[in-house]
Amino acid sequence: MEPPGIQMGPKPNKVLERGATNRDPDCEISINLGNYATNVFQAEITAISACAQEMIRKSYTNKRIQIISDSQAALKALGAVEIHSRVVKDCMDSLTKLAEHNSITLKWIRGRQGHVGNERADFLAKKGAEVPLIGPEPTCGLAYRTARRVMKDLLREKHISHWAKVPGLRHSRINQLRWIVGLITGHCPLMRHLTTIGVKNDPDCRRCGEEEETSLHILCECPALAAARYSNFGAIIIEPKEVTDAPLETVLKFLKETGLME
Repeated sequence: MEPPGIQMGPKPNKVLERGATNRDPDCEISINLGNYATNVFQAEITAISACAQEMIRKSYTNKRIQIISDSQAALKALGAVEIHSRVVKDCMDSLTKLAEHNSITLKWIRGRQGHVGNERADFLAKKGAEVPLIGPEPTCGLAYRTARRVMKDLLREKHISHWAKVPGLRHSRINQLRWIVGLITGHCPLMRHLTTIGVKNDPDCRRCGEEEETSLHILCECPALAAARYSNFGAIIIEPKEVTDAPLETVLKFLKETGLME
């Protein structure tokens, strides 16, 4: 019996996809792999696995089967002594099950060389992007970098959403964040820092002139800011811990009243 030839070839798009056809052809497959399968190697392995699963579903027995792929990396991974990838293991499991009652050969051909089956598989792979995804994502295991990027994007999305919902802190958020970071690090438009970097010549406080103008001085000690400190923190002179324990809005209101951070 002439062995059926099966060619498969996923191609990258906005999402990866997989395509498969056989020589007759009596079966063509296009499957959307979703937004997270960014690794072309995974798509190639998944295509071979889909081919094996289809033949298992059709109960192939006593046949000589050739599975042809244009991915050397995929075939080398399947022929390796050790397997370190879940998607490769799943594919090997499917091939092993199919081989219980059949003879299987995995064969490589050069891509984009006009092979009819390979060109058809390329076409089906491109169609995969148009096929609706069935089921939840991810459809297959993720590479470490991909999983890290997905989590990072999700956290950023949640952060931006939360940022937008807090009342009273919309477009002014960047400046207010700059104020807080500046107070903590000392890198802010206060005279001590401006003198250190050579922008100003006098580090003394612009309000009282008694001590150097630092974060600690204006927040806790400056006598010229006693009224603003009392109205916001409830005391004329306060300890640093009282500042850190106070609501962020209170600290921002005090800084705005002083006008020293503009």
